[in-house]
Amino acid sequence: MLTASPITRQTVGRTFSVAISSLGVGAVLQLGIIGWAFATRPVNPVSTYTAMNLPPVAHLSPPPSTIQVPQPDLTANPFAEPPQTMTTTAGSTVPPKPTPVPQKAPPAEPTNRFEELMLQGKQLRERGDMTTAITKFREAGTMDPKNPTPIAELAATFEKMGAADRAGEQWRRIYEMGDAAGVYFSLAETKLKVAQVLEIKGATAAMPAGPQAVDTSVAIEGIAAGATLGLLPIRTDEETDDSSAKRFTLHIPIKARPKTKMEVRDLVIHVLFYDIVEGQNVVQTSANVNSRWMSPPADWLEGETEELAVEYQLPKPEAKAAKRENRKYFGYIVRIYYKQQLQTATAEPERLSQQYPPPPTLPNDK
Repeated sequence: MLTASPITRQTVGRTFSVAISSLGVGAVLQLGIIGWAFATRPVNPVSTYTAMNLPPVAHLSPPPSTIQVPQPDLTANPFAEPPQTMTTTAGSTVPPKPTPVPQKAPPAEPTNRFEELMLQGKQLRERGDMTTAITKFREAGTMDPKNPTPIAELAATFEKMGAADRAGEQWRRIYEMGDAAGVYFSLAETKLKVAQVLEIKGATAAMPAGPQAVDTSVAIEGIAAGATLGLLPIRTDEETDDSSAKRFTLHIPIKARPKTKMEVRDLVIHVLFYDIVEGQNVVQTSANVNSRWMSPPADWLEGETEELAVEYQLPKPEAKAAKRENRKYFGYIVRIYYKQQLQTATAEPERLSQQYPPPPTLPNDK
């Protein structure tokens, strides 16, 4: 027999049922959204970006900074500068302006043979060809014997070679020119004073013995026993000149003994030309005679031989002259004196030396 339960069952209301149903539907929707999000999210973000081929990120410089210069008070100073704005970029440097290198001006082109020889001598000296440079300077000096410039360049070349004695000889030549040498006179004076001081100091320190006398007792080629100087074979170069009855140059090589320091001031050379008149009388010439050293100065420092060139030029007789003299070249005599002593003598033809014998001692004209 059924009996009633002691627990009373209460009936659920309609409002409660609707609320529970709404909560359940909301929960199911939330779970569905969460599941869809997990199902569609990317597995590897890096790979995704790589597959998209994104461009590399550019490194941008910081924006330029602007420095404002304080503005002057234009009311207080009407001449003040207007305000200026300086813009600088961080990390930038202003390159220095290039400094122009001064270019060496090329030497002026020579206008004559003298300037050409001087330029060639300097260029040869710079290249180290001292011997050829000396030849060029000496040739220039022959063209203009009173010009001290070639002599100064010779001295500078000898100094560069370390030949102080030879350089001193050139400076002494300029010094002897006096005021005619211009600015080179003062330079030569200074050079000689310095050389004199150095020579005195060197002599005091080293105390050298006196110079050894050269042995002249033995005869050598071209130089007789007892002599310091001699003559090598003399040659004659004939020249053609329509205005001259005869013209030629006599080349006289003068040889010194080896290791002899020549005192050029003590050297005297006589070159005498003779003519024959009317085919009978032999007299000293009336021709024009000029002489020069082939390699000035003649000092026998670079070698044992120096050559003297003597030019003979006999003019033709004047056609309108009342009496035309029949004069022709006959011959010459050459005499060499050193320290007033006869060193050697020669004549062409030989009979001239017999007709006019040389004195053994040079007469003293003082």
